[in-house]
Amino acid sequence: MDDADLFEPDTHTFTGIVKEWGPFWGELVTDSGLSIVFVTRDQPVVANGTRITVNAKKFRPR
Repeated sequence: MDDADLFEPDTHTFTGIVKEWGPFWGELVTDSGLSIVFVTRDQPVVANGTRITVNAKKFRPR
């Protein structure tokens, strides 16, 4: 891994219900109750209440 990499190498998968989907950000409430805020810019619109799966990478600690 290069020191310039902003993200950890592994991905994390979250499945749940879209609570909010706006033009710039969205919120997913996972099956375990975790709330995840994510960027929606340049993504197709998803209706609130839709069940989705998100594959994400975490930022590397500095």
